[in-house]
Amino acid sequence: MYLKQNASEILKQTSRTFYPSIMQLPQRIREAVMSAYLLLRAIDEIEDHPHLDKPTKIRLLSSISVEIKQQTDLVSTRFSSIFRPYRDQIPEVTSRIDEWLALSPHAVAPAIHRTTSVMAQHMAYWVNKEWRIRTKNDLDRYTFNVAGAVGILLSELWVWYDGTMSQKRDAISCGRGLQAVNILRNRSEDLARGVDFFPEGWKEPDFVQYARTNLFRGDRYLRSLPPGPVREFCRGPQALAHATLEALQRGESKLSRSVVLEILGVQDCIAAPNQAEERVVLVNEDDEAIGIEEKIKAHRLGVLHRAFSIFVLNTSGQLLLQKRATTKYHSRGLWSNTCCGHPRPGETVETAARRRLNEEMGFDSELRKLFHFVYDAKLEDGITENEYDHVLVGHFDGVPKANSIEVADWKWMDLATLTIDLAGHPEKYTYWFRFSFERFCQAAKPLGSSLSRVTAASSANA
Repeated sequence: MYLKQNASEILKQTSRTFYPSIMQLPQRIREAVMSAYLLLRAIDEIEDHPHLDKPTKIRLLSSISVEIKQQTDLVSTRFSSIFRPYRDQIPEVTSRIDEWLALSPHAVAPAIHRTTSVMAQHMAYWVNKEWRIRTKNDLDRYTFNVAGAVGILLSELWVWYDGTMSQKRDAISCGRGLQAVNILRNRSEDLARGVDFFPEGWKEPDFVQYARTNLFRGDRYLRSLPPGPVREFCRGPQALAHATLEALQRGESKLSRSVVLEILGVQDCIAAPNQAEERVVLVNEDDEAIGIEEKIKAHRLGVLHRAFSIFVLNTSGQLLLQKRATTKYHSRGLWSNTCCGHPRPGETVETAARRRLNEEMGFDSELRKLFHFVYDAKLEDGITENEYDHVLVGHFDGVPKANSIEVADWKWMDLATLTIDLAGHPEKYTYWFRFSFERFCQAAKPLGSSLSRVTAASSANA
């Protein structure tokens, strides 16, 4: 038990981004993924070490590869002698590699250890080659050696955990896509140390296209996974990669910590106490502001706060629905109204609603308040939605440009059909949408005859 607790602390120190995602996995698969991550991070620290020279890196990586391959009892005692000359230079995650080997669950330890051994040898190869990439084949080989192979390992772990099958070719592309985005993000630092991962003749648009192609195949890999912890874990890094690529295209150097946490759908359990957080406005039963609180904390405490729900109709009277991304901090993967959110302190409901509509669905619309309601519901993961919710309606006839970080899918749906589906399959929809839909139909009735038809259908099904 101590080893597992200690490993999680090292994981927290070495991966501020992926620590929350790994720790949210069920225990059995969590230990396997944690072991694999720490092992691969241990050898990666050698490959990227700024002060170890080329021969030392090759010697260390090759020694690790051979030692893991030769061990028979899953635990080695030779690593201390291998690392002794460099104990003041290598990080703790590397010096404790024998512990991460021991952490691997017995049934899948051979796969985890084999992958680590092979990747260490591949890293030694690329250090010796000085990471020279001349052709696309070189790039494919490199991204497979340091990332695509991880996709294969994870696919093996999913099968071991719950029998989840996946396409290994797409798993490789998923890893390649993540690595390609990392290369783009770190390009200036790599060039400063004399390393260029761009094939000869390639410009940035060529590499961006390479990244996008592999990310799209990674999306296909995600879609092939059944709903559950495995898919949610994989979605986090994939969503981060998409968002990072978009940020780089906008000229930003990286994603902010708050954006990363929102994508992962978790609290910042690592950040400093005074770090700025998304805040909501606390209100009384008359919607009078009485305070400000961090968004996640407000939902943990279940305190009443201001919110809004947007319903957008097209000329045919269809409602635009969104399916919430599975990285959301609650109500993951459920269908809901067009957009929801919280006004920031000092922001009006209308301003906040239009801001959020643009952020989530990629378009703007004039919005009109219809009504408000208060609801208090306990959801998953200790979240309570206690909200003074303002409902607004808008109009749009185009094609949304939904933000994949926020929205897993979208569709236009005839209101009469939606009423029937809500009655027959309420579990597919968010609590607040089920709670407010019929009242929305009544309040919006003057907007068109189609709403009159759905109101009648709703009454018939009541």
